[in-house]
Amino acid sequence: MKKLVALFLAICAMLSLSSCKEENTSQDKLRIITSFYPVYITTLNIVDGVESVELINMTEPDVGCLHDYIMTAEDIEKAVGAKLFIASGLNMEKFVGKVSLGIPRLELLESGEDIPHKIGEEEEENPHYWMNIENTIAQTEKIKRTLCRIDPVNADVYEKNAAEYTQKLNEVKLEAQERCASLGKRKIAVMHDSFDYFADEFGLEIIALVPDDDNIIAADKIERAGIDTIFTQQSFAENASLRTIVKKKGWNIAVLDTLTSGEINEDTKDAYLDAVHKNLDLLESVLNK
Repeated sequence: MKKLVALFLAICAMLSLSSCKEENTSQDKLRIITSFYPVYITTLNIVDGVESVELINMTEPDVGCLHDYIMTAEDIEKAVGAKLFIASGLNMEKFVGKVSLGIPRLELLESGEDIPHKIGEEEEENPHYWMNIENTIAQTEKIKRTLCRIDPVNADVYEKNAAEYTQKLNEVKLEAQERCASLGKRKIAVMHDSFDYFADEFGLEIIALVPDDDNIIAADKIERAGIDTIFTQQSFAENASLRTIVKKKGWNIAVLDTLTSGEINEDTKDAYLDAVHKNLDLLESVLNK
């Protein structure tokens, strides 16, 4: 409670101190805040070349998954003067409800709100929908429509950029379909349900989630399927439970990119496409041996 009070007081102080700053800058730039890396990548492609837009990612690019993320005073400071906050949605960012606290004229867009979702662990919504390329295309369209509405002057650029990015996404989707169709094996074991959307889109069968509630049952399924590699994401690669069962069974660990983190540089626009290609290469190297 003390931490929340301190954060609230810090927010109030920053809002007061930055009121003049907001008046000076908001007329010059349309400030857009994204919650974390995959939302940033999609938005970056849509606003590319629009000099009047200031795009800021709230969290650090390597923050990873946001389920338990707690906003800092610095995060709130970034949002001061912003016109739009773009979140991924589906309860990925549990702090989203607090984002608009005391920040004038800040619109919240949950970009995955209308995207069909899967039920994941503990019967909760699986928020990793961007791992399905078709869902990312839908997300691109939703963000584009919102930007065209709040910034009609640059609507033509947003339309053009979104169309070009959608074409790239469709091309990599077609490539992924062809490459996954030719895989020698199609059953996989994973740690974490972040791969459900990708597996569903490209016809892979997830037979076990490891570590599971019952690792004995999971291990039996894996052994009967002839699987010797567990796919995981980087943030779970060193998980103690996973390492224990992998060592015991003599399995391997392969790290897939869930795009929850990455670099921000001149190649950032293609980060999603690059991640898909990297994942396809890894899947082929494991499932075709």
